[in-house]
Amino acid sequence: MEKWVKRYRLLRGGSWNNNPRNCRSANRNYNARDNRNNNVGFRVVVVRRSTLLCQNW
Repeated sequence: MEKWVKRYRLLRGGSWNNNPRNCRSANRNYNARDNRNNNVGFRVVVVRRSTLLCQNW
């Protein structure tokens, strides 16, 4: 394996902090293995339903 390949890691998925083109699950990029920042990682989004709908019946 090439030396430069060992210094980097593959990033899968997009980032909320970049342009819309990069915000896709199919997006691929690379970064230094020791790099840590807020726009790399796994995030889950859940939409909360309003409880008012249940109270109005």
